[in-house]
Amino acid sequence: MVNRKECPICDSKKSKIFLESMDYSTSKEEFVIRECEDCNFRYTSPVPTEDRIGEYYESEDYISHSDSKKGIMNKVYHVVRNRAIKKKEKLIASFGAEKVLMDIGCGTGDFLKYCQEKGWQCSGLEPDQGARSICAEKGVKVDNIDRLHEVRKESLSVITMWHVLEHVYHLKRDFEKICSSLTNNGRLIIAVPNCSSYDAQKYGKYWAAYDLPIHLYHFRPADVKRLAIAHDMVVEQIIPMKYDSFYVSMLSEKYKGGNLINAFFNGWRSNLKANRKSNTYSSQIYVLAKKTSS
Repeated sequence: MVNRKECPICDSKKSKIFLESMDYSTSKEEFVIRECEDCNFRYTSPVPTEDRIGEYYESEDYISHSDSKKGIMNKVYHVVRNRAIKKKEKLIASFGAEKVLMDIGCGTGDFLKYCQEKGWQCSGLEPDQGARSICAEKGVKVDNIDRLHEVRKESLSVITMWHVLEHVYHLKRDFEKICSSLTNNGRLIIAVPNCSSYDAQKYGKYWAAYDLPIHLYHFRPADVKRLAIAHDMVVEQIIPMKYDSFYVSMLSEKYKGGNLINAFFNGWRSNLKANRKSNTYSSQIYVLAKKTSS
C-alpha cells in the first residue's frame, strides 16, 4: 500500500480522515478517504501500489471490463448504457469540431464503435487486456493506456473520459498530458461521481460510487473546476447524468443489505433534490475547454 502524503490537487500535506469504508465488491479490505485541510479535496489513502491495483478490478460488479449481462444489475447497466451512448455522441457532435476523438478508459468500446458509425475518426486507450480484446472483436482501435504519453500535442479535437478520471493513478501528470493533446478549440469531456449528491450523503460508507480502492479521488464540482484552472482550462458546462443515481443506489442497497424499492426511491429523491439545487446530481458531465487569453 502507498500512503499519499500530499493532496493530489493542491499539494498540501495537511489532511484528516473523512470516511472509513471498505472494498465491498472484491477484497473486503478496509480503506480510508482523507480530506485535504486546505482545499477540502477528498482522496483515498493508502492505496494499492500501481502494479497491484488491477487486482481490485476483478469483480463481476465492474461491468465495463467484461460486457457481462448476467444478473439484474448488469441488465440495467446495459439498457442505460445503450441509451446514454447516443446522447454522448450528440453532445460531442454539438461542438462543431473536427471529428477526431480519443476515449480514455474506453472499456469494451461500445461508445467508440457507435461514434465510428457516425463518421468519427476514433481511437481509444484502455488498461485492461480483456476489455481491449473485446474492442478488437468489435473492430475498434484501442491501445494500452501507457500509450497516452505518445499522443501528439494539439492533435485531438475531442477527448472523453467517462467515469475514468477518478481512476487515474498519476492525476496531475496525466491530466497535463491530456489537456496538451487537445487542439486550441477542442473539448475535454469528463464524467465523474459527485460525492456532494444526496445519495452519497444518504448511503455514507455504503455509497457504491466511492468504490474503494479503485476510485482514488472523490470529486465535487468545485474540485473539477480547481483542477481545470490549475491546467489553464475552464469548465464551460455541467450536465447531469440522471440514470446514475438509480444504478448507484441499487449497488449501495446491495452493499448494505437493503432492497430495490429503497434504491428506486433514493435514486428518484436524489434527482429531485438535485433539480432544486444545481450541480448536485449523483454523477455529472463536465465540458472543459482551453482558457483563452484576454
